[in-house]
Formats: sequence, C-alpha cells, structure tokens
Amino acid sequence: MTLTTPSNLRPSIAFARVATLAGLTAVGLALVGAWPTWRLAGGEGLSGMAFGIGIALVGAWAGSAPTCLYLRKPPIEHPTGIMLGLGVRFAVTVGLLLAVWLHGTFESKALPLWVGIAQFVILAVDVTGLVNLLKRVAKEGA
Repeated sequence: MTLTTPSNLRPSIAFARVATLAGLTAVGLALVGAWPTWRLAGGEGLSGMAFGIGIALVGAWAGSAPTCLYLRKPPIEHPTGIMLGLGVRFAVTVGLLLAVWLHGTFESKALPLWVGIAQFVILAVDVTGLVNLLKRVAKEGA
C-alpha cells in the first residue's frame, strides 16, 4: 500500500489538526452562545448548551478518525472515507444525544438545539479543513 498523504502529514497529524480546529470552534460557539442562551433559558439552558456542544464535538472527533485514516489510501477511495466518517459522526452524535436526553438530565430544549447548531458549524469547519487536506494530497500526488 502506497502512502498518498503528503510526507509531512500522517493521518495522526491530520486528525490532530482537524480535532484541534473542531475544539477551537466549539469553544468559540460556547463563548458566542453563552449570553443569549443564559438570557433565554437561564442556568439550565447553559448546561444544555455545554452538553450539546460537547456531544457534537465528540461526534465530530469520532467521525474525523476514519476520514483521516482513509488519507493513507489511494485518492479514489477518499470519498469512501468521507462517507464512513459522516456515518460515524451521525451515529455517535445521535446516540449520545438520545442517551443524555432520555436520561432526563435536561428539561430544556437547549440541548438538542445546541447539538444541531454545533453540528452544523463544526461540520462546515471540518469540511473546509478536509478540502484543504485533500488539495494537499492531490498536489503532492501529482
């Protein structure tokens, strides 16, 4: 099997970069969303926001792992890794959301709302980062 990632970008390094960017995005979301959430839903809303962003972040990290591992494969297989990553991301996020929500820890609607917001924003950041990674792979492979 030929390593098709750029020589200075192993899958573990790619994952670390994607995960760090997702984490920073989650922190930014929490900073931007804390005041309006507190004003609309109080302290329970803030807890729901924090858990919602955390659930989306864990799902993003879980979904990034297979995608980054597929960077080792030939470019024709990269879409498979991307789709696998999206499936893992969805399954982990929905599973964690259901587990927390059904446990009855949160009465607030802030939890599923913030899972959705965070999932959308972090996914946009991940896709942008992944496109840049794939451009680097294609450029060095050419």
